[in-house]
Amino acid sequence: MQAFPRTLQILLLMCSIAFMSGCSTLSKNDDPNRQISADPLEGFNRASYTFTNAADKAILRPVAKAYDTVLPRPAKRGVGNFFSNLGEPINLVNNLLQGKVDGALHSTYRFVVNSTIGLFGLFDVADSYDVDEKPEDFGQTLAAWGAKPGPYIFIPLLGPSNLRDGTAGLIGDFGLNPINQISDSTGTRFGLYVLNVVDSRAQLLGTDEVLDKQLDPYLFLKTAFETSRIRAIYDGDPPEQEDDFDF
Repeated sequence: MQAFPRTLQILLLMCSIAFMSGCSTLSKNDDPNRQISADPLEGFNRASYTFTNAADKAILRPVAKAYDTVLPRPAKRGVGNFFSNLGEPINLVNNLLQGKVDGALHSTYRFVVNSTIGLFGLFDVADSYDVDEKPEDFGQTLAAWGAKPGPYIFIPLLGPSNLRDGTAGLIGDFGLNPINQISDSTGTRFGLYVLNVVDSRAQLLGTDEVLDKQLDPYLFLKTAFETSRIRAIYDGDPPEQEDDFDF
């Protein structure tokens, strides 16, 4: 395993940009509905959902179930903690880009403590000191800077997104992911990505029954995605909107 020189260089560059850029433009007077994507590509998106759902039922869901059954709970918790810790540099950069100094300090503390005392992040030591995670991604950063979500896109094999968040995830978050710097071996990096996907899917097994019961699972998933993104963009506290009806 090598150090993360390239990642650290990117982090320093992004931090420099953060201090030169404006902070978040979000406010309590916003209309959170502006973060909801239109669906002009519904035909393609529904076909993509059908394909992805079939692939999930045939491959990923059975693998995730086997993983969930075979691996002891402490081991699964350790795997989840490990990948969560690898996401802290991304949280750090995006907190800074949004002017959230407290969040950046949380991310820095968590990454340093969990990577050392927590044995490369297998144990969430920082959480025991009430230093909670402040998750931020580049899509949230672009939203804070005023970028509109653009059209809704159901990315094949990846799931619901929109033009802003999908592009941000590919260029920003994926490029900063420390997994890319852990090893020179393509096989090792690919294996880690696969393990991350399987572990993430295993954590969602409890939602399968709810989704399968929906009359329109595609629409239900889109609504759930939009609601989740609005809460993430506004740190769990989106502005309340007054009803447009007079009784």
